[in-house]
Amino acid sequence: MFRILVLTALLLVPTFLAAQRLTPVPSYAVFTRPSLSRARFDRTPLSKEISRTYWLEGGIMGGAGVGVLSALYFRGLGESGDRTGGTIAGFVLGGVVGFTAGALIGGQFHKSSHTRP
Repeated sequence: MFRILVLTALLLVPTFLAAQRLTPVPSYAVFTRPSLSRARFDRTPLSKEISRTYWLEGGIMGGAGVGVLSALYFRGLGESGDRTGGTIAGFVLGGVVGFTAGALIGGQFHKSSHTRP
């Protein structure tokens, strides 16, 4: 049985190796490195300003809300007299999940572009 497995593996190895080879790159597709001068970089479309969003506000609201609700839930699960550890752990775990979800949701809403005086 061991010989059959080794023979099968040896027959399949050349197939895997052939699949790992890269195809030759045509000469017209060769990338040339552009100059890194600041004037040329400022004109690219990648240098536009990223708009501001409400990701931080959403994260704080989501973290606080889900953290408090999960802390209350974890506090109710305990049977002993002192349930402080479970309450804190519930708040932290819920706060992390809530902050992440709130930041992702708040990041979808753009702030106005008005500048303060």
